[in-house]
Amino acid sequence: MEHEILRIFLANQWLTIPIFIILVIGVTLFWFGGLMAALTALGNNRWGWGLSSLVLGPITGFPYSLIYNESEYPKSLMIKGLLFLLAALALSLLAWAIS
Repeated sequence: MEHEILRIFLANQWLTIPIFIILVIGVTLFWFGGLMAALTALGNNRWGWGLSSLVLGPITGFPYSLIYNESEYPKSLMIKGLLFLLAALALSLLAWAIS
């Protein structure tokens, strides 16, 4: 199975590099949004949300930004990151379907 996936991505190198770039951009935006949510939570004296977002990043930062309106910027970063991650997943599935 592992060699099959490697073979698929090596056979479609024209798609592998853009997938990797989109994936890195998505992960970066998603985690940076989580850290921004932590700073926003700590700035608004929401210590539980802030400390958990510092440790867990977007896992707790995303729910915090959906609940509280003061975190529009972190929410926009995490939504953009999630969209990039979903685009990378869709391109990966396309590369797999082509092979």
